[in-house]
Amino acid sequence: EFFIRGVTSFSTSGKKDPLILIDGIEMESTDLARLNVDDIASFSVMKDANAAALYGARGANGVILVTTKEGVADKISVNVRAELSSSSNTDLVDLADPVTYMKLHNEAVRTRDAMVPLPYTSSKIHETELGTDPLRYPSIDWYDYLIKDRTFNQRVNMNITGGGKAVQYYLAANYQHDKGIIKESKENMLNNNIDLNRLQIRSNVTIKFSPTTTGTVRAYGSFDDETGPISGKIDNKEVSGGEYAFYLTRNSSPVQFLPFYPKDEANKETNHILFGMGDELGSYINPYAVISSGYKEKSTSMMLLQLEFDHKFTGPLEGLSAKAVYNVKRNSYYDFSRSYSPFFYSLATTLDGSYQLNPLNPDSGTEYLNWNNGKRTVYSTQYGEIRLGYNRTFNEVHDLNALLVGTIRNEVGVERTDLSNSEQLQATLPQRNISTAGRLAYGYDSRYFLEFNFGYNGSERFAKKYRFGFFPSVGAGWMVSNEGFMSGVKDVISTLKLKGTYGVVGNDQIGDTNDRFFYLSQVNMSSDGYWFGTNREYRSGISIDRYPNDQITWEMAYKSDLGLELGLFKDFTILADYFTETRKNILQGRADIPTTMGLRQTPQANLGVAQGKGFEMELKYQKSFNKNLWAQMYGNFTYATSKYKEYEEADYSDVPWKSHIGRKIKQSWGYVAERLFIDEEDVNNSPEQLFGKYGAGDIKYKDVNNNGQIDSDDMVPIGYPTDPEIIWGTGFSLGYKAFDLSCFFQGSARSSFFINPSKITPFTSNGQGALLQYIADDHWSESNRNIYAFWPRLSEYAVSNNNQTSTWWLRDGSFIRLKSAEFGYTLPEKWTKKFHVSMLRFYASGTNLFVWSKFKMWDPEMAGNGLGYPIQRVLNLGININF
Repeated sequence: EFFIRGVTSFSTSGKKDPLILIDGIEMESTDLARLNVDDIASFSVMKDANAAALYGARGANGVILVTTKEGVADKISVNVRAELSSSSNTDLVDLADPVTYMKLHNEAVRTRDAMVPLPYTSSKIHETELGTDPLRYPSIDWYDYLIKDRTFNQRVNMNITGGGKAVQYYLAANYQHDKGIIKESKENMLNNNIDLNRLQIRSNVTIKFSPTTTGTVRAYGSFDDETGPISGKIDNKEVSGGEYAFYLTRNSSPVQFLPFYPKDEANKETNHILFGMGDELGSYINPYAVISSGYKEKSTSMMLLQLEFDHKFTGPLEGLSAKAVYNVKRNSYYDFSRSYSPFFYSLATTLDGSYQLNPLNPDSGTEYLNWNNGKRTVYSTQYGEIRLGYNRTFNEVHDLNALLVGTIRNEVGVERTDLSNSEQLQATLPQRNISTAGRLAYGYDSRYFLEFNFGYNGSERFAKKYRFGFFPSVGAGWMVSNEGFMSGVKDVISTLKLKGTYGVVGNDQIGDTNDRFFYLSQVNMSSDGYWFGTNREYRSGISIDRYPNDQITWEMAYKSDLGLELGLFKDFTILADYFTETRKNILQGRADIPTTMGLRQTPQANLGVAQGKGFEMELKYQKSFNKNLWAQMYGNFTYATSKYKEYEEADYSDVPWKSHIGRKIKQSWGYVAERLFIDEEDVNNSPEQLFGKYGAGDIKYKDVNNNGQIDSDDMVPIGYPTDPEIIWGTGFSLGYKAFDLSCFFQGSARSSFFINPSKITPFTSNGQGALLQYIADDHWSESNRNIYAFWPRLSEYAVSNNNQTSTWWLRDGSFIRLKSAEFGYTLPEKWTKKFHVSMLRFYASGTNLFVWSKFKMWDPEMAGNGLGYPIQRVLNLGININF
């Protein structure tokens, strides 16, 4: 997920990311991520209203335009690039060793209740530390056992370019093979590590029928086949098998059992793996058993065919052009899984001191694989576009440019097995959009520029009276450097342009996916029911999941932009913009309807208004010093902030700090944590905290309203927004003779995130919560009464008082990252031409190489998801050959 100039809408649902167009066709962010960089001819970002107006309802959040390469009228050229990559984690959360884990688990129990028996005896701790009897006293580092330090991937790309006067072509193919980070073991015959095979094929062929008429045929296919461990659920949300496997290594006991036991005399003929488990089935999670007990196969494909016809008129109609585009795209997804039920065993000691394995589930374990159908999604999209353009210069000083575009889009055939019958029916209904857009631009003597754009769009989501929206914009520019009075400083100021735009852009992608037709009610025919009569018979009922509202309409973005383009000494370029945006008609639930109305769902309406502003700057310097040395440096900086202007909410006149109005969007509300309680006397002399039992060493909160107790009325806005308000990047490229070097740094600032204490609380869930080394090193205890320790008093259960959203867990999300670097060497042409090779280059590159941040627990770019699948550091060795 990414944004252009921040997020202005505060709606909890709907589309907030930009429109992505590849060769003029709307695509998803995953399609952009898959796009092979060698296929890209141009990449641009449309930010202001004037640039986005042509895209109407789809352009409110900005537009990303990508065009792919086409053929040229030249001899055939073949380009091949091959890479071998090594992938590893940028950073990992350090876990305490098993002995420390047991000692602090004992402390967690004793510090909360001195009468409760300790979970680990001193004998077990001592024997585990000795390590002489690993079967009886296991000591497992689940991450080291299941996860590789690094994995290797391969990528090969080839493209062919050429053509004559009549036909030009660009043909490309890309193959990628990626392996996951899960270790393969000889005991597990399924080998269910992640394995991805991706094939992409592209063909762009241009046919010149006449000097004024051309046709283009674009074909593209992307095919993914992936095998990996079965997906799992974290907090009731399904995640990929790889992410779930990583999660399990951070949430399993290191001292209860081995991943699997060697076969004893009683099981020497057993055909299955003897997975370890505690004394009772289900008392713990065995990550190795979860990962080994099945696999999931996924198949994803996207096929596209696009036909373009372009004609330029001559004679009296000189300057007029016409273009027609037709595109059909088909996406499909299918997955299935195969799994078995593991056999679990616990270890027991006999009277003679030998070991014995006790089967825990001899009747429910299986040695065969079940088949489970997963999701199936197939849908096709048809897109048609007709555009008329006019571009002509009169008397060498009057430039006139006009454009009229009509589009229609139809998407049909969605099927998802995880939807209810009513949702399934709605999802299979065709989704249709129609729009008209236009542009009229005038330029005088390459000095003064005026432009008017409009979009007129229709959306099926709204009632008839609001179904169509008109979104105009205007812009003006002044090329100051082309004025006569600037001629004397041309050598210093090569370019100076002032510009400004203002316009309105609409957005119909609001609400949830089920809110497709706002003007219709959504009825649940199998809703919750009640017990009736003396016999208490249950009867299901009918309920309304969404109330109809024919007043819901477009979300509107009113955008303005003032910009400057400055070129100095013909080598240095500065682009600067100041922008504002007012987002109106933001969809939100009504807050002024009392619960006594008996409504099952909260009605929605276009109630909210938000305001955003900011500025951005781009710097670029490029120069060739001589035939052997060249350099390029560049940088960009964006500051964007937004706030609530109108928001329907409860009356907060008595507690004004709880009001959203005037607050920053995506800023969190929480308690102000002052410190940890010193002792019980400190607890008794402080305002009462209404979050359950607490004591010395637990978090003490600020009584904001001074009423003698801490409750929800003491929550205030804290920290910066979760999305950074400042994003920047800088880099350079250098070339000397046959060597080249490039680096790119990126950073963000003015953002905050929370460490979720419930995710890292140790010893929970029957002692399975992992113990972070940070907690082991810096927690409050009787021997370390540090009231500013990182972690409060230990516990083997979640302490509600300490798990509140507060400044105690708030962290600065700022960071600087060396995002990429590349060093290359190109062999001299006098060497390569002997082998009919025009260019041969070797290079080494890397991404996510280093990061600098005040936050040290994990990679700061992961924010609050520190125990999730880590960001990968990738090192590449490559060869690029052209002949």
